[in-house]
Amino acid sequence: MESDAKVERMLKSAADGRPITKAEATLLLGLPETSLEASLLRATATAVNRRRFGNSGLLLGQIGVDMAPCEGDCAFCFFAKSNTSIQPALLSTDEIIARCERFARGGAQGVFLMTMHRFGLEWFRDLCAELRRRIPAQLEILANVGDVTASQLQEFRAAGVTVTGAYHVCRIREGVDSCMTPADRRKTIERILEAGLSWYNMCEPLGPEHTPEELVEQMWLGVDLPCTQHGVMQRFPVPGSPLYHHGQVSLSRLGQVVALVALAIIGRENVKSIAVNVYNLVGLFSGTNAFFPEAGEPDEQAIQTEAVQGREGFTAAL
Repeated sequence: MESDAKVERMLKSAADGRPITKAEATLLLGLPETSLEASLLRATATAVNRRRFGNSGLLLGQIGVDMAPCEGDCAFCFFAKSNTSIQPALLSTDEIIARCERFARGGAQGVFLMTMHRFGLEWFRDLCAELRRRIPAQLEILANVGDVTASQLQEFRAAGVTVTGAYHVCRIREGVDSCMTPADRRKTIERILEAGLSWYNMCEPLGPEHTPEELVEQMWLGVDLPCTQHGVMQRFPVPGSPLYHHGQVSLSRLGQVVALVALAIIGRENVKSIAVNVYNLVGLFSGTNAFFPEAGEPDEQAIQTEAVQGREGFTAAL
């Protein structure tokens, strides 16, 4: 079986250090995920990134510290208020600290603290300050929260809260599959950068119905703006949610998309790592060098739903 000569030329050029263009990315994302060309794409991305990052990896952690029916009401989310039976709950500070310590012992560089879209700013500020006093000094505190204003970020800085970065995404079909608008999501990203924080980004939540054109437009936000981490996250089907019938992308498709991310950000020195969520070997051999395992999902006995009992419907980003 011979590969397509045009694709071979694109990949050879990328291997030599030229980032792919949006037009090339659209073409490559249109390849069948099981094709020889898609395999060559993933192999090229792996070689490029192993060379770029010195064959080294990055481990981060994430803890769901705040759980409730979420006002964001995203069509893909387990916590969407229209689809969930979860009850409001907060992890205790001592439990969060214990989980942070376990992440630190496991070699994590930082930990994301994740809340619902709307969250208590003062509570979160005080939590971060308490953690900074009590968790290992080398473990970075990273935020994964809803849209925030410039004044809220300034309040954090004025209080001396040591948050070094934030995860925030203008997601695929934002404003269609969510109640948020692309403009608001982008404004928050710009505020994160203006505040001097590291911006963590992904192409997500990837589903089978998303077109190459949609994926390229979404992932290019992290090409055009200076993110610290780029990557891809697949969507997990949540029973009862509006998007459940679409199902889930294969790992080979996930690897194909993250390989495109890796080749699109060639030469972007601001990007320190490329992640895939959840951990899987296909991602590791498709150009990624970072993972962030998660803790803090709802207790199986506390939430008696079919989704929890059957371990279905849980996104990685709980």
